[in-house]
Amino acid sequence: MVTIKIDPVTRIEGHLGVTVEVEDSAVKEAHSEGTMFRGFERILVGRDPRDAPVLTSRICGVCHEVHRITALRALEDAAGVKIPEGARILRNMIEAITTIYSHALHIYVLSGPDYSDAVTGNGLTRLNPITGAAYIEAYKMQRKLHEALAILGGKVPHNMTPIAGGATFVPTVNDALRVVTIGMEVSDWVGATENLPAVLERKLAGKPKDMTLGHVLNDVVDLAAYALLAGKANEWGVSHGNFISFGVYDKADGSQLEPRGVYDGTKVIPMDEKKITEDVKYSWFTDASGGVPTRDAPPPTPAYGKEGAYSWAKAPRYDGMPVESGPLARLVAAGLDPFDLRKNLGGGANKSSTLNRILARAQETLFLRDWVLGVGLFEGDGLKDELLAALKAGNVKTYTPFKVPDSGLGVGLWEAPRGATGHWTYIKNKLINRYQVIAGTGWNTKPRDNNGKRGSIEEALIGVPVPGNKDPINILRTIRSFDPCLACTVHMIMPGGKKYSIEATGCWR
Repeated sequence: MVTIKIDPVTRIEGHLGVTVEVEDSAVKEAHSEGTMFRGFERILVGRDPRDAPVLTSRICGVCHEVHRITALRALEDAAGVKIPEGARILRNMIEAITTIYSHALHIYVLSGPDYSDAVTGNGLTRLNPITGAAYIEAYKMQRKLHEALAILGGKVPHNMTPIAGGATFVPTVNDALRVVTIGMEVSDWVGATENLPAVLERKLAGKPKDMTLGHVLNDVVDLAAYALLAGKANEWGVSHGNFISFGVYDKADGSQLEPRGVYDGTKVIPMDEKKITEDVKYSWFTDASGGVPTRDAPPPTPAYGKEGAYSWAKAPRYDGMPVESGPLARLVAAGLDPFDLRKNLGGGANKSSTLNRILARAQETLFLRDWVLGVGLFEGDGLKDELLAALKAGNVKTYTPFKVPDSGLGVGLWEAPRGATGHWTYIKNKLINRYQVIAGTGWNTKPRDNNGKRGSIEEALIGVPVPGNKDPINILRTIRSFDPCLACTVHMIMPGGKKYSIEATGCWR
């Protein structure tokens, strides 16, 4: 048995360490280790509830708007406030653009290099880090997406326009058209959704690439084909097979574009927020820090060095089940598998695997792009059209008068690009008495639960091939397929105000 410890895991957000035991060129055991303490819930106690959206947006520089909106939903729930239609549309637009931005970041910067020529010698030079043509194109397009977010949110990161009761910003038709123009430019780079079968056909037939069909489409097909044919990534990286989605993108009729739900391994069932718990047996927190968020769990109290513990991440569970979260979970809950990609290439539409996480992220990018712009899969039913129609009618309202309640419990559920994000706030005497956060990555990077069941990444690593018992590339590919963001899961506190610096040099693997 060979022990491989990777700490830190590079090319992810935040600080994650993973220790695996390898035998016969495969992983036999795994531990996922969040290596920093998160203190935001403690910071918020005793503050005005309106501080929570501002402060929690600083949990992360990528999912900043997600935490702001989720915190606002919790506060509005506690106050019994319904936001107007204009604010609903604005928040949806901000969320969708953020998710497309984040998926581009994952495909080209965080995960894509694992499948590039620089790592494998497979000829996929476009995916090479720093110097690859696709890498360079991606960061230019990400900047454009941030420009669009700045128009809607005031600035990026940490946009300011969404507030309790709605939003401070009423966009003009010109503002909307500027955002749409940027969206169309990014869309041209991606390629039309209906071009995907032709790109796949050319790849499978060994024909030269036709980049006019879409740069992103060609890159994703190249990446997925290599992962499937050379690495058989549809056969490993399999987690527990259960998924959770909190639902996202509220529609005018009260439904959601990507609905709330839990996949229990056989079917999608309704999601009951009260069945969510956090286990801490293997986390560096006191036993009292676990339980049902807000209702009986105090702000997390550190217990570093606790016997048997190995992570600063808690272990969230749904009705006792370890569940996976993220784009794959959202599409499974929604019953979506565009072009049957996961069914035909990934071993099943609802299968948890390294390849299916890659495919789902690409599918959701196309799905959201089409919805925002009203093209392709959602022609004539676009968010762009909804916004422009409201603006042209001249009756866009973005704010409902809001007052902080004297007391109450508020629950905010939403989806970050990386998964189901929840904020729970308990207000007493107009101040925050307790506050809990479960971020999207927390469902995946979690350690074992109180019964010893592995977390999602831990389970997914079992059986992953490790050539020669020493090459960790497939371990890293599997970890990065979850797109971990430990900034959301953990944060650091240094006793005595001491400062430390660590120099990290050139490890793209």
